[in-house]
Amino acid sequence: VWDDGSGPALVVGGIFTHAGPVELNRIAKWNGERWVPLGSGMNRMVLTLGVYNGELIAGGEFSIAGGVPASRIARWNGINWSGLGSGTSDDVTALAVHDGDLIAGGYFQTAGGVAANHVARWDGSQWTPLGSGLEGLGRVVAALLSYNGELIA
Repeated sequence: VWDDGSGPALVVGGIFTHAGPVELNRIAKWNGERWVPLGSGMNRMVLTLGVYNGELIAGGEFSIAGGVPASRIARWNGINWSGLGSGTSDDVTALAVHDGDLIAGGYFQTAGGVAANHVARWDGSQWTPLGSGLEGLGRVVAALLSYNGELIA
């Protein structure tokens, strides 16, 4: 659920490209009557959604969001899509807000060109790793949650 200023709305992402005759390109908002596109959408699948600093964040397999480069993670400000720095080296599959920062998890080894081992922090302007990452826990972070002051992966 994301509020673009007109009230909370349901936003969905996935592999779909249409709802009836409406082209949606893998992301859409329900306006109470029908599905509406968020710009021109993404060129590949959206795997996770979140809200950070009032903007909608999408993570997934895509390299283009709204016609602009966005390496697997992008933000929607209600009008336009933009990437978060140089993005990640592979798919983003999980998002959470923790200690005021956006945390992304997934298949990636780097975020913003820095080694990150499947999990990284976006502080609003740059990517940083979370310690040494999550080496040894498998190849992907499937879910993230901030709970009782701790980040759970």
